[in-house]
Amino acid sequence: MGSTGLWVVGVIPDEETRVLPDRFLHLIQPSDWARPSGYGEALAWWSDGGDREPFFVHPVAPSGPLTPTPAAQRFADFIHNANAATEAAEAMRDASMSLMPETEGVGLFVAAARKASPAAALCYGLGAEGTAMLPGWFGDFLLSADDVITALPRAEEALRLSSTRRSEALSRITAWMTAMGDAPGFDAAELIDAPLRVLRFAAETRSGAAAFSRWY
Repeated sequence: MGSTGLWVVGVIPDEETRVLPDRFLHLIQPSDWARPSGYGEALAWWSDGGDREPFFVHPVAPSGPLTPTPAAQRFADFIHNANAATEAAEAMRDASMSLMPETEGVGLFVAAARKASPAAALCYGLGAEGTAMLPGWFGDFLLSADDVITALPRAEEALRLSSTRRSEALSRITAWMTAMGDAPGFDAAELIDAPLRVLRFAAETRSGAAAFSRWY
């Protein structure tokens, strides 16, 4: 694992979403389908209330730095294993990136954080229920234009939060970025708002959309 976590969300041409998976089928290995020991148990734990366990504590004083608990590390490991960097997956991510806009804007969002995964931070911020409303699997997805239209209402529900829920999500994202990583200045609000912006733009332009995480 590298020292900088990246999460990319962008629009891609609709027609490309229909051919990308087949283009890299020959790279898939039987071992790509294997999950690490305990992966299923970790998913069940997260989905059944583990997201509400204490992930961070102040070991010295309330004003002191946060320290991750075993629950935080368990979820970080789970997210790292959720979308493995197999040869086929990495090739498709490279291809997806090459089809996205060249600069950030309504059609492209790139989140980067030192020593922390932005996708993990968003999932922790939203909790299990909110995360389940997002398209794809814990930050990775490939959607056709029709898929975008189908996914958008649930994404709106997950990311258009009440003021109370938004405040809680922002606090949780910031805690993740400071305790699991070294990114105290990370824009937590943009991590919530930007993915929805991209999906809305994809829907408006009848484009597909893709998202993936990487470490550098």
